[in-house]
Amino acid sequence: MNQNQNNDSNRRSSVRSIRSVASLERRLDECVGSQDYVEVIHALVLTRRQGAVRVLATLLDSTGPIAEESIAGLVALAWDGLDVAAAMRRCADSDDYEMIRHAHRVLRELGNAASARWLRTDDDERIDAYLDRKGFTLKDAIARLDAVLGNDGTDEEGVA
Repeated sequence: MNQNQNNDSNRRSSVRSIRSVASLERRLDECVGSQDYVEVIHALVLTRRQGAVRVLATLLDSTGPIAEESIAGLVALAWDGLDVAAAMRRCADSDDYEMIRHAHRVLRELGNAASARWLRTDDDERIDAYLDRKGFTLKDAIARLDAVLGNDGTDEEGVA
């Protein structure tokens, strides 16, 4: 195959992949339930195209299986060498809490220590807020848990 034929073949392949990502993105509009979304998400990941990163990033404001599969897909695409981190940083700057949290989950999986810290802090704040709504402190919650588990405040040797 000469150089021109090779270039034409590569261009056609790129056009097919781009069209494939675009058609899959349009299919998202036709999804009725989570399973429909999950099937399209899996197909997007299989394209292994940068455009799939952009489309999956738009789904990070979701919850449940849609978010979980999008997160897993973005991590898989990153492992395949695609630039996922840039899109996740944009999502982390979003106004949508779920998108921010899910972007940090992807970044943590890619080894970002700052995102791991952000998630730990966020978890702590969420737990504190929940306990506050229920009317007790973390110390109270631990004491209640100890009572339920039968822990009397001593270790296995009976030492306090």
